[in-house]
Amino acid sequence: MNILFLFVHAVQDLLSLEVAITFGLVLFALSWVRPRRMVSLPQTGRRTATLTWAGVAGSLLVVVVATAVSAIAVSTSDVSGYDGWWRRPAPLFAATLAVGAAAAALRRIPLPAPGERSIVPRRPWCAFASGTLLWISGITATLLALTALWQIAIARTAPEDGPFFGNVPDYTDLPIYMSFNSGYGYLSGAGWPNHLATLVALALACTVFFAVLHTDANRPVFARSTASSVRSERELTARLFTFILLGGLITTLGAVWMHTGSSGQALVGLDEQWVSDNQSYPRILVAGGYDAIARPMNLLGYALQAGGVAFLLRLAVDTARAALATRRSRLATPEHEISTTGPRR
Repeated sequence: MNILFLFVHAVQDLLSLEVAITFGLVLFALSWVRPRRMVSLPQTGRRTATLTWAGVAGSLLVVVVATAVSAIAVSTSDVSGYDGWWRRPAPLFAATLAVGAAAAALRRIPLPAPGERSIVPRRPWCAFASGTLLWISGITATLLALTALWQIAIARTAPEDGPFFGNVPDYTDLPIYMSFNSGYGYLSGAGWPNHLATLVALALACTVFFAVLHTDANRPVFARSTASSVRSERELTARLFTFILLGGLITTLGAVWMHTGSSGQALVGLDEQWVSDNQSYPRILVAGGYDAIARPMNLLGYALQAGGVAFLLRLAVDTARAALATRRSRLATPEHEISTTGPRR
């Protein structure tokens, strides 16, 4: 019976909405209302195999990491008040690792000899990236950075005797507390111990993203290559890398907003009125400093975390579909007619 109880409890934890994969699978299923592929791959070359592995394995790596860390958060309690400092940015770090590994594999592709290279001007890092995707990624990254900085700015230390409300962890003299109702008490969950790692992961992701796109945009090309074929394969590469990092950004933003919204929802009852010998209810409920936005932020966090996972699952499937379509096209086309083209639908 104990084993059965533990098994049922584990299943309940796994199916909790806080676990990224639970709601993510629902949104993934709904995404097939629009079956059109979101990515395509170059028709030939080692770049195709590298991008296939990046799109499938890289996306699934982020999904597995997001699911694992969210399941840990559900199954364990926050004893220190900052236990989740590494869990929330983990999906973004995994996405950065996937893009960095794919870029390293692309660098192993042999370059043309100096006499066989086409002479082209230096290009900016965003030369082949989608402007729309860059705007979306930039807005998401800005929201993540502003949230982390805001939570660090409102944090403070607290006296050991409190009073403390909400989730009350073991006391620490680190600045993880925020003022509850203008100094009436303290709530935990803020401060640099909780959010500094998120800023570090975001800075690392931006650095890797800029470096990868800049390096690929200025990679030497064969003189016999056409401008259209080079542009097409570089655009497809930039699109896939942006999608992977965007999925990690959205998932991490969702986890941060879930945590931040949950931390700000504490209510304290005052002036209790007894209705029986052993039952009472508070006449006055006092909310925290940002209670008005805490609940919407928490709910949006659920949606964003699940949306990021659903997006990455769809990216993995669509990359596999694109690889199969590219292989069929290559087999059906004579070798001398194969050329790199734009997105195939």
